[in-house]
Amino acid sequence: MWTGVRGQGSWKRWVAILSKEYPTLAFHASLTNSFGKGALIQLLRQFGKLHTDKKQISVGFIGYPNVGKSSVINTLRSKKVCNVAPIAGETKVWQYITLMRRIYLIDCPGVVYPSGDTESDIVLKGVVQVEKIKSPEDHIAAVLERAKPEYIQKTYRVDSWESPENFLEKLAFRMGKLLKCLGFNELYNLSMENHTDIT
Repeated sequence: MWTGVRGQGSWKRWVAILSKEYPTLAFHASLTNSFGKGALIQLLRQFGKLHTDKKQISVGFIGYPNVGKSSVINTLRSKKVCNVAPIAGETKVWQYITLMRRIYLIDCPGVVYPSGDTESDIVLKGVVQVEKIKSPEDHIAAVLERAKPEYIQKTYRVDSWESPENFLEKLAFRMGKLLKCLGFNELYNLSMENHTDIT
């Protein structure tokens, strides 16, 4: 299931691409303006009919923190049954929610699979709450490498930079936070603000 509907053309392209490898369904999680809800509920009903030998069917929502697992469940139930927040870590324990007779939904805390990810990879995936990043300035280089320069320039109104430190200095100057000398605390605070924007 793909839940990143942005515009009609984009979701249709993504469904076509992802359908080549996985069963794919376009879905937009929203209590007031959902998309794909009926198709997903119908799919779950069909799954239930295929497994009449089972007393119940449990469908788990597993993924990285803060990707919308709880929002999908809320949309399917048409009411807020799971807490949601714009930061990782809101769901702390598994929650079982009844969707219909015999079909239960399981809202799971975000899962970070063991991999060869660097600390910056993990931070940029939004897995770590910004407040818990020990040295946010260490990850600015990764942001500048991954994001297209034109997006950085447009978002932060910094035209060019030679290094991550130079980027932070120019950003601090533009924001009126750099007077004569940028100390460690100012660099740290600015890095935290930058990570909050990105994640």
